[in-house]
Amino acid sequence: MKVSTSKDNNLKTASLFIERAKLSEAEIIVLPEMFNTPYTKSHMINYAEEGQGKAYKFLKENSKGIILIGGSIPEKDGENIYNTTFAFENGIEIGKYRKINLFDVDYDKICFQESGFITPGENTTVIKTSLGKIGLAICFDLRFPDLFQKMEEENPFLYIVPAAFNNVSGPAHYKLLARSRGLDTQSFIALCSPASDLNAEYCPYGHSLITDPWGNVLSEMDETEGIVLQNIDKEYVNQIRCELPIKKKLIK
Repeated sequence: MKVSTSKDNNLKTASLFIERAKLSEAEIIVLPEMFNTPYTKSHMINYAEEGQGKAYKFLKENSKGIILIGGSIPEKDGENIYNTTFAFENGIEIGKYRKINLFDVDYDKICFQESGFITPGENTTVIKTSLGKIGLAICFDLRFPDLFQKMEEENPFLYIVPAAFNNVSGPAHYKLLARSRGLDTQSFIALCSPASDLNAEYCPYGHSLITDPWGNVLSEMDETEGIVLQNIDKEYVNQIRCELPIKKKLIK
C-alpha cells in the first residue's frame, strides 16, 4: 500500500487491502513497515502511540478470523519510541517485536539516522499461531544473520519481515537478503514493503516478495500497490531440511 501523510487515511487503505485479502481466503495477512505513517522522523514522532492506541485497536479489530502481522508502527513507551510489529490472531494479541537493528546509514545520497529518535528493542520474537511458529524481524534486521540464528532455536517455518528499503539498497540487496536468510534458516521468508512514492521525503522500494527454503523467489510485486497471494507448504521445509541436512530440527 502507498502510505500517505494522514494516519486515518492509511488505516482506511490498510482496511481495504485486508478485506480484499480475506476475500481471497488468506490465512496470514501482512502489512508494510510503518504502514500508518510516512517513514520520516517528524511523522514517526508525531504519530507514535502509547499503549493500545488507534493503530493497535485497528489491528486487533481487523485480525478477526485471520493471523494479522501489523507491519510496524511507531510505539511510544514512556520517553522512548520503538519501531514495533504487533501480531494478532482472531482479535487477540499473540506477540510483538521491537526492531533491534536500526537504520543508520549515509551512502549515495541516502542519509538516515533512525537511532536519533527510535530506541532499539532488546529481544527477538517468535510467535505461536494456529498454523505454526513465525519469526518476526523488521527491515534492516535482514542484514544480521545472528538475529535469525537466535530465532532458529524456536524453529519457525516462516519469517515475516516488514521492510521499507529505499531505491538504492532495494535493487541491490532486497531480494538477495531475503534469499540468503531463507537459505540460512531453511524456512520461508516474506518481506512486505510500502509502495513507492516518488513525491515522498523517503521513497520506499516496494517489491514485496516471498522466498522458499531453497532460496527461490516464489512471488514478487513491483513498486506499485497491490496484494501478493502465495500458498506455503510447511512440509517443504522438512523436505529441504532432510535433503540438505544442515539442521536437525523438523517442523512438527
